[in-house]
Amino acid sequence: MKRLKVPGGEMAWWEEGQGTPVVLVHGTPSSSREWRDVARHLTPSYRVLAPDHLGFGDSERPGDWRTYSLPWHVENLRAWLGQMELGPFHLVVHDFGGPIALPLAIAAPEQVLSLTVVQSWLWDLKGPNVDNALMRWLYLSWNFSARVLVKMSWGRRTKLTRELHQSFLSRFPDRASRMGTWGFARSISHEGPWMEEQGKGLGRLAAVPSLVVWGRADQIVKPEHLSRWKQSLPRARVLELEDVGHFPQLEAPEVLGPALREHLDSVSMSTV
Repeated sequence: MKRLKVPGGEMAWWEEGQGTPVVLVHGTPSSSREWRDVARHLTPSYRVLAPDHLGFGDSERPGDWRTYSLPWHVENLRAWLGQMELGPFHLVVHDFGGPIALPLAIAAPEQVLSLTVVQSWLWDLKGPNVDNALMRWLYLSWNFSARVLVKMSWGRRTKLTRELHQSFLSRFPDRASRMGTWGFARSISHEGPWMEEQGKGLGRLAAVPSLVVWGRADQIVKPEHLSRWKQSLPRARVLELEDVGHFPQLEAPEVLGPALREHLDSVSMSTV
């Protein structure tokens, strides 16, 4: 893993391959490692870069949950991209990776060669208000996000084995390491209007070649959000996976990897 300083701390990332950059942005409760199997399909022809948000993976984990907000994550990713000086790149977002990376894409669509959205959003999810003492305890003391929500959102195609589930749990071994997951949970309660406002700019990405990948067996981020993507990006290609849940990159990498490679190649061919 490589590391560099951004406003909120030290951000880690890994990269493999050479060629046009592809930036893979993860969500919760996970890390950049979730992209490894998909990246194998891309690295023969592309430079793949996968950062860890602060509070996740190998990045620094600030100890105060009040630090974590979506605009804060956006500015940290903006600083990372600015220092990387990638030039135009392909963008892939999953889960909270959308609310973090998409505002940057909307601000500079000329920098985005293509967009791939995997089980993500940029609007108010209108979820329940979880910002209370009980839920804070569950997230920080009991690892609720990795322990419960992963199981709830997993699909039927690939079994969530004990070992695979443990790989989620082990990324957040103690209370101090779980501040980022609680920060994302709170954002659903408090930052819906901010996400909704950001989402008003999605039309600026209408001309960007886009792929939307959706696991319809996800019980957390449900198919009605796919309908909103179809409205927001009417020219996007849509890949629906009936028996896959919230983590297509882990549940069906043998489908997502080639589909993503085909998407990137088609964009490259169109610009030759």
